[in-house]
Amino acid sequence: MLSVALTAVAPVLLTASEARADWDPIMHRSDAGVDLYIWSARGIGTALPAVPFVQWDVAHNLFLGLRFPLATSFDPAYIGLGNPTASLWYSDIKGDLTWYAGGRVSLPLGLVDARGWRYATAAGAAAMGFWDPFLWANDSLPFGGYGGIEYRFADFFVLRAGGDLGFYPSLSRGRNFGVVRSGDLDVALQLKVEPEFQSKAGFGGGASLMTWVIPTASGDIAQTLIMPYFAYDSQKTFFMRAGALLALDRPLGPGFDRGGVASIYLQFGGHID
Repeated sequence: MLSVALTAVAPVLLTASEARADWDPIMHRSDAGVDLYIWSARGIGTALPAVPFVQWDVAHNLFLGLRFPLATSFDPAYIGLGNPTASLWYSDIKGDLTWYAGGRVSLPLGLVDARGWRYATAAGAAAMGFWDPFLWANDSLPFGGYGGIEYRFADFFVLRAGGDLGFYPSLSRGRNFGVVRSGDLDVALQLKVEPEFQSKAGFGGGASLMTWVIPTASGDIAQTLIMPYFAYDSQKTFFMRAGALLALDRPLGPGFDRGGVASIYLQFGGHID
């Protein structure tokens, strides 16, 4: 699927090789927007998590980000708020390399003990392949650190890579994040690599290869995901992405198996600087 997506966009994108694309590094700009996922599975129903976000520079090379997750499930119909999350990171540009490092903490709205609320947030977490579990973790005060790079190898090609180390101290015996239930402190590690083609006209595309692992859990609790996508960025005002999130292996996949995670992904937003 990745090769098909890249083959489709390459003829358009390679025409931009005469001039460097003007896209700003994602972690070094001020934006506001929303991430949307749509997933439906037999026996589970349809889940639609939405994660509005905003990020802006509060000082030279210092950025603040806020995310406000909201999950809706249909059949049965429930709605629930995830854990609002604040992030602070430092980002610097050195030639073709952008690097960043920071930390985050989430407000534990997952303490709300309501069946419909928890069903909706659990379905929302599954629709996102349990990526960024701090957005949906129940009965925990999630916090962590992260960092990464964005490197421009050519005028039309950029590579992003990063990692996130999250800590989930339990606030109750029933604490649950993603596929793990325990009363102990758990740790989750996320890694992502994202090659992307870009054009001066604003069109682009690529794929995110993501993996997460919970080393503190008993058993093999790990997951690999892929998300091929198309993108557009006006470079001044509007940006968007459209793609598909697919689980490649168990416990959430393969994506096209019955009950597997195969979600539509949409992102819309605007530049605010």
